[in-house]
Amino acid sequence: MPTAPRDIARIFDSLGEFFSSGTPVPISYRRERLAILREELSRRSGEALAALASDLGKPALEAWLPEIYYVQSEIALIEKRLARWAKPRRVRNPFYFLPARSEIRQEPLGRVLIAAPWNYPLQLSLSPLIAAVAAGNCVVLKPSELAPATSRFLSGLIAAVFEPGHVAVVEGGAEAGAALLEHPFDHFFYTGGEAVGRLYFEAAARHLAPVTLELGGKCPCVIDSGVDLEEVVARVVAGKFFNAGQTCVAPDFVLVPASLHDDFVARTRAELHAAFGDSPSPDLARIVDDRHYQRLLDLLPPDAVRIGADDRDELYLAPRLIPDCAWDAPAMQEEIFGPVLPLIPYDDLDTVLRRLAGHPEPLAIYAFSPRRRVLEQVAASVRSGAVCFNDVMKPAANLRLPLGGVGASGMGRYHGHAGFLNFSYPRSVMRRWLLRDVFLVKPPYGNRLDWLQRFLGK
Repeated sequence: MPTAPRDIARIFDSLGEFFSSGTPVPISYRRERLAILREELSRRSGEALAALASDLGKPALEAWLPEIYYVQSEIALIEKRLARWAKPRRVRNPFYFLPARSEIRQEPLGRVLIAAPWNYPLQLSLSPLIAAVAAGNCVVLKPSELAPATSRFLSGLIAAVFEPGHVAVVEGGAEAGAALLEHPFDHFFYTGGEAVGRLYFEAAARHLAPVTLELGGKCPCVIDSGVDLEEVVARVVAGKFFNAGQTCVAPDFVLVPASLHDDFVARTRAELHAAFGDSPSPDLARIVDDRHYQRLLDLLPPDAVRIGADDRDELYLAPRLIPDCAWDAPAMQEEIFGPVLPLIPYDDLDTVLRRLAGHPEPLAIYAFSPRRRVLEQVAASVRSGAVCFNDVMKPAANLRLPLGGVGASGMGRYHGHAGFLNFSYPRSVMRRWLLRDVFLVKPPYGNRLDWLQRFLGK
């Protein structure tokens, strides 16, 4: 059931009370709660897999690996490193402040709002939540209403692990989201589309709070000549069609030399047929709802290559290729977010890179080439949140690399240490002793300025 606005207000107040009663939340308590979360997620993994299958028809492997194993790995990393990350960092002092001790402490921000999307509804709820809790905050999590089974699962999981004033789940759609944005959270975290992301940005501005936006975008994949095409196709297909293409860092379209285009199409068709066959495959996730299913159909030209059969009743959209795609095609006007891959042939790499540089910044860009010079040229020519050479999507799966966008693809970073830093702030702390201060500056100044300029060498 959706959470009522009056209950949202009560939850917000309870988080404030919890945070004020134990500021900062002790590191030992944070680690204890996260360890319990890891154990509880493991114990309920069957329930989680069933929820993900209900919401998105995810194959068990595609549900367990990114949604359960990944989250458990991040908790394990934080448990191991948290004390080191949170330890105050000593810095030096100017000699005229001595004796003194200066340090930087990472302090929690307070009450954090996390709004999660539907495509990885477990991971993209729990990963930022874990980072926020590790940093010492209290959290309100709003899962996506488009993944209702996972939303219910998260509600039960969180209630079993955290005290109500520490972490709470708010369920519901746009009305619940709007009600949450009326409250002055100390950090707003949103993953999803640009239109709703602007609402979170505006709310953060109203409340003078920091904001993290993970917005995605059209991630290009640039193929150079001279590559091992068989290996390139295998990696692109594996990444693009994982979760039926409903991944923010999936390669959105491929730029391939015109001389390799037909071979690339033939090899990709064969790879897709071997992976998914002719009939609806249990190894391809379903589209989240009928509205998105129709949106994807509207992007397809008549000559799109289909591998297998559709089943609209089951929200199964067979993989599609769009060979010889034009830049002004419908599929090139928005993030596809589905099992549809446009292939754009090109003759001149410099021309292609200039064109990409004029597009909104993607969350990631992928480049395949045997030549390092070409790889670095691609990276230098196009701004993006991440770059991956000779593979796709791997940076987002490395907990030691920060995940986040730039420009149109978002702002802020999380994952591992980056998440801890994102949900905390560096507080400057200096301690001095009440000894005679020969450098104390106070009136009357007299000729003190001349003396100071000579002494300090200015």
